[in-house]
Amino acid sequence: MTETNVEASLDWYLTSEHRVRLALARRLNNPADIDDLAQEVFLRLLRVPRPLVQNPEAYLYRMALNVAEDWRARAVNARDHSAPVEQLAASEEPEGEVAQREQDSTIQRALDSLPFTARTAVLLRVVDGLSYHEVAAHMGVSHRAVQRYVTKGYEALRDILPHPGG
Repeated sequence: MTETNVEASLDWYLTSEHRVRLALARRLNNPADIDDLAQEVFLRLLRVPRPLVQNPEAYLYRMALNVAEDWRARAVNARDHSAPVEQLAASEEPEGEVAQREQDSTIQRALDSLPFTARTAVLLRVVDGLSYHEVAAHMGVSHRAVQRYVTKGYEALRDILPHPGG
């Protein structure tokens, strides 16, 4: 990697660092993890070729969300090794875990099948809890466009996902 690529990555990161840290803080239970994950976001950014990124701030924000989600997924699978083995064995419900993983996988596949704009708008609106105006500002589109993206995303998800009880 050339020095100019590192400098460009650093400039991009420093411009969006506050927003990246806020996104991470909203998703983490332990504030002490924010520094580690912010560093992971920067390291991932170093591996991305510049010409592929059209909107660095949005790209970094999405990358931060992905890093936080990866971190949470690893934390879910981590076990507390201080508890007695009997308690761990009694607390596990393999059928429930499998069902939850299947449901999570189904939802993730459904989200992945959405067009980029609809997926981004739905995730920012639902997962991040941003208002339509905040999503519009983040995506660089109008409030009305965000409403259309979210509506189309919901419609597609209703068609893809199994109906409860059915």
